[in-house]
Amino acid sequence: MLKNYALAALGILCAALSVRADEVDADGRPVMYIRGEMTESWGCREQYRMTRQGDVYSITLPSLHGEFKLSSSEWKYNYGAATSQIFEIEDAVTFEGTSDGGNLKACNLKDVTIRFEAGPEFHARNYIYISANGHDAPSKPAASGVSGTLPVLYINVYEEDGETYNNEITDRNLGHKNYFAGKYWLDTNGCEWLEALGATSIGSEDAPLDLQIKARGNFTRKGFSKKPFKLKLDKKQSLLGLSKSKHFAILAHADDTFGYLRNFTGFNLGRRIGLPWTPWQQPVEVVINGDYRGLYFLTESIRVDADRVNITELDDLESDGSLISGGYIVELDNYDEDNQIRMDEKFCAGELHDMLRVTWDTPEEYSDLQKRFITEQFTAMNDFVGANSDQLWSYIDIDDAARYYLVEEIISHVEAYHGSTYLFRDRGEGQKWHYSPLWDCGNAFNGNTGKFIYDDSSYGMTWIASMRCNDKFNRKVMDTWAWFMTSCYDGVIEDIDEYAARISEAAKADRRRWANEPKPDGDDTFPVVDNSDMQGARNRAVNHLNGKIDWLRQQFGDYTAMGIVAEPARDNTAAAELPEYARPYDPSSVAELVESGFDLSGAVFYNLQGMRVPEPVHGEIYIAVSGDKARRIVY
Repeated sequence: MLKNYALAALGILCAALSVRADEVDADGRPVMYIRGEMTESWGCREQYRMTRQGDVYSITLPSLHGEFKLSSSEWKYNYGAATSQIFEIEDAVTFEGTSDGGNLKACNLKDVTIRFEAGPEFHARNYIYISANGHDAPSKPAASGVSGTLPVLYINVYEEDGETYNNEITDRNLGHKNYFAGKYWLDTNGCEWLEALGATSIGSEDAPLDLQIKARGNFTRKGFSKKPFKLKLDKKQSLLGLSKSKHFAILAHADDTFGYLRNFTGFNLGRRIGLPWTPWQQPVEVVINGDYRGLYFLTESIRVDADRVNITELDDLESDGSLISGGYIVELDNYDEDNQIRMDEKFCAGELHDMLRVTWDTPEEYSDLQKRFITEQFTAMNDFVGANSDQLWSYIDIDDAARYYLVEEIISHVEAYHGSTYLFRDRGEGQKWHYSPLWDCGNAFNGNTGKFIYDDSSYGMTWIASMRCNDKFNRKVMDTWAWFMTSCYDGVIEDIDEYAARISEAAKADRRRWANEPKPDGDDTFPVVDNSDMQGARNRAVNHLNGKIDWLRQQFGDYTAMGIVAEPARDNTAAAELPEYARPYDPSSVAELVESGFDLSGAVFYNLQGMRVPEPVHGEIYIAVSGDKARRIVY
């Protein structure tokens, strides 16, 4: 029995002796090494020992390649990547290292200097500065994982104390669309091609600006850990050369298997073909609460504005009949919503049909009179679609309808006309509904290159199959096709190539961030797609685009044999008359038009077209109406 106790005690003593203390220098401070693939099984080698001057550790090497960490002899003190994935280093960089973090990986670095600062107590997180390839380490650290090739948008969301991060915003199960209050700054990061467009850095880490941020979307918000967000800035800004506004989206494209090229290509075609307004986007890397969230796309939101949907702004809950004819932006939706008018879709062709859901986007709240107007407008259009009647074109602008359709057809967007389909109408007599703005090309390139989209979709495409039965619409489509392909299409592939090259490194960084990350809980959730092979994604997108164009040549006309075709004349079909209750007020109907003795206080102002003007502009001519009297004035 005693023998057993002695053996056990000897084992404990031997185990204790085998645990070596970390090697220290003459001042009792830890000795640090570069340890990795280049040091024979991650051992400590004298040629990779870091020197220390005061609190600064550093080492200079002619070259460095392979995975490594910065570590003391017994790994008590060590720094790796602040992510679970390998952090690839291809050039000079400053980043936040963390104790027991993921491996660092040098990619054929030359003339390397690595340094960090540590007092007597090593902190769990520290900034690591690496100069390489003739480039100095940046003075400020990038968030761990940032590629460094694109602008970086930093957003911090706080708890009520204004200091503690509220990380619900980055929770993979974020289940609501409520706004979070936060701060932001945008660093162009020396991105010359964007700075040439007028892009500038906005705010700074020391002087961030206010914003509100919330999750957006439905399928992509619920199905992926990488969420899309809506931003509302404290004041209007022109971010990365986009139109000046408070309202933007940062889209994740977590399901875009074509190298983030779906929206880019659709939007590019929409702008080239001359739709009334097509949003634009710029690539940006996003850091929220210090966490690198990957490659996003800063995108102009759909808004009534002179630089966006340029129509008359209409107030919520407007009940003045002379104002309620516009301006409206509505969405033909695929979800039941509270702010929505629903009716059965009428049709004269096609196999898949759906409920016609007209969701009001702008304004956000309708009065009973506004609901009546929209219901009557879409009931009439629905009836004419089902009857294959040319009266449809007295309500819908046929030119924009044809242009919108051609974009969706060219990119084989099999979810077109099924949610995210927007139409707008300006105020007044003579106005029509316009298919625009284009939005969410999330299923582009998914269709068959040898079929029309409405013959190749598993979704209910509202109206388009029936519209394609209309001879007048088809003539407009073919005329527009001939003009667009001979005059405006050239250069699309080059645009794709340039864009793909610009986002290639950030796409790799995005993959490193999201590889093996857990999905949201529940059913119908998915991993973030891998777009690290941008050249392969580009090839698949371009091959699909070229294949569809070749097939459409057989359907709409061989543009290669046409020469340059002129833009078709705009359709002159008269717009449908407004109902009596929605017609502009006619100042001539007042009992007396006076020249003097007229009290302007409390008067209502109309422009010379009879439209009410909520805020008259100094120097303009108006008809002022008060009671049964009116007067022509220069305000």
